[in-house]
Amino acid sequence: MSINLLSRRVALVAAALVLALGAAVALAGCTGGSGNPGKPEAVGNRAAEASADASASGANPAAGDVVSTAMVVYNDGGTVLFVDQDTGSLYYPTLLGDVDDADAIIGLNGDDIDVDELTVGNIVQVTGNGIMLESYPGQYPGITKVEVIEQGTPADADQYADLIAEVVVAPDPAEVPSAYVEYTTDLAQTSVMLQAYDYDWVVPGDGNANADKRELDGDFDDAQGVLVEGVADARIAAPVDALIGFSVAPTNVVVERTPLVSTDKPAVDPNAEDEPIAATLQSDGTVTFTMEPGYAYEVDADFAQGEASYAFYTLS
Repeated sequence: MSINLLSRRVALVAAALVLALGAAVALAGCTGGSGNPGKPEAVGNRAAEASADASASGANPAAGDVVSTAMVVYNDGGTVLFVDQDTGSLYYPTLLGDVDDADAIIGLNGDDIDVDELTVGNIVQVTGNGIMLESYPGQYPGITKVEVIEQGTPADADQYADLIAEVVVAPDPAEVPSAYVEYTTDLAQTSVMLQAYDYDWVVPGDGNANADKRELDGDFDDAQGVLVEGVADARIAAPVDALIGFSVAPTNVVVERTPLVSTDKPAVDPNAEDEPIAATLQSDGTVTFTMEPGYAYEVDADFAQGEASYAFYTLS
């Protein structure tokens, strides 16, 4: 099970187009009440009740953790959406914390489950750092645990159908997938958009015509090793856990890096060999890895319709 379990192919199905850097909103500052749009009366106090139940059972969250309650309103196996039951806010739950895979998601019977086993209508207790990224829908990278506390039914989520329809859009098979890199520092939780600079992409035909092939033969650096315009940058002071997500789930991903030899005008040694790094493709289509400052990173991804390459660099 991914330590970043809930997301994240999600983040691009709709929300990756509106990712915002840095700025965050604390969930702890959100207030409930029957006047909040989208919040059913019947579940207004579930967060408080769940927290009280946890205290009564001795399962207190760690100091500094924020406990909230949400409904699972969409889950296609890779894209998952929650609605906060105090605020009525739609958000993508992601898991970017130091947690063990084995206890990241807990089912109604107390067993460990996979993200695919969360069902629409489930009421879940969400534990995390309380910081929501400012995007629409919001993103919650600081989740450390999700626990199902009520089974619910898919019909319970019907009230949120209009919200879901606004953001859940099937990927256009004619479009080469976009990507993003997401990471957390002491200062902020950040998502950076990546665009393919090299690809071979097959657009399915209509059954009566041959498939259309799209190609782009490019490099992320020039002959002198200077990174080309448009290569995204990430600012980190030390190694951090990070993930890469895509608007379409890949079948295989290879991540390589090359040291920067210049940061004023970001460049690599054009004769240097790329260094493959450890990267794990998760069941939700995201890739987890450790990102370090001072490198240009290349991401080569295979998809059912072709392949594409992306790049970004890191500065301290």
